[in-house]
Amino acid sequence: MSDLSPLIASLREADPDRFLCVLASPAPARETLAVLYAFNAELARIAFSVTQPGLGMLRLQWWREVVEEGARGRTRRHPVAEPLARLVAARGLDPSLFDAVITARELELDEAGVPDPLALEAYAAASAGGLMRIALDALCVTDAASRTAAKHAGTAAALVGSLRNARALALRGRTMLPRALLQDAGARVADFARSPLPEPARRVASAIAEMAADHVRLMRQARPARAALPVLLPAVLAARVLGRLARFDNDLADPRVEGPRLGAQWAVFRAAFTGRI
Repeated sequence: MSDLSPLIASLREADPDRFLCVLASPAPARETLAVLYAFNAELARIAFSVTQPGLGMLRLQWWREVVEEGARGRTRRHPVAEPLARLVAARGLDPSLFDAVITARELELDEAGVPDPLALEAYAAASAGGLMRIALDALCVTDAASRTAAKHAGTAAALVGSLRNARALALRGRTMLPRALLQDAGARVADFARSPLPEPARRVASAIAEMAADHVRLMRQARPARAALPVLLPAVLAARVLGRLARFDNDLADPRVEGPRLGAQWAVFRAAFTGRI
């Protein structure tokens, strides 16, 4: 893969799942998706890299300014900000859509955490769902069915992401899992750093997995256009994790939930080839 652009290659570490999705996409779409996914990786990195919420808010504001300036034809020298600004200008992308994605990320900096499942679902729809909507616009896919599918696909992907990140966050004494759900299940944040996962934590994982599975079903029912498929591919990986999570008793600590990387590659490329998500 030595012929990959630096931006696409950077996703191999920054976001391995979306890296796979870019590789499985048609060549004309790859660089466009890579720009948006690299932007998303930059946003995701903020909550893990700052020591104070205020510093994270400043970084999020910086990305707002990158997009706003891009809409006016201006760029900043940065390996992701510069191509992002050029993409915004070239495709006439709506800065307000980016603002909604960035605003959703503010929840990751909130020390109070996520209050309830509805708040988590709204965050998922606005963050990953919003990113998929932007990606559709960037690829000139504008039909209503594809936009509906993208909203549900992104929501499912982000909900699954909240489960996959639960251990890393718990090791830092943090969580993006709903406080109300933890309380109802009798689970503690520290439980998600244990292996095997305690039963109360498995109940939380099961509840969120059910929410994600509902959105996968709604995505498929929307009957999106074939042109939307590259944008929806992350949901294929989310659905794969959901299936394996159910198989292994909702134990997020069980390495079999993620499974072999070759299986993830097969799932993405099969979906890209057959058009079935």
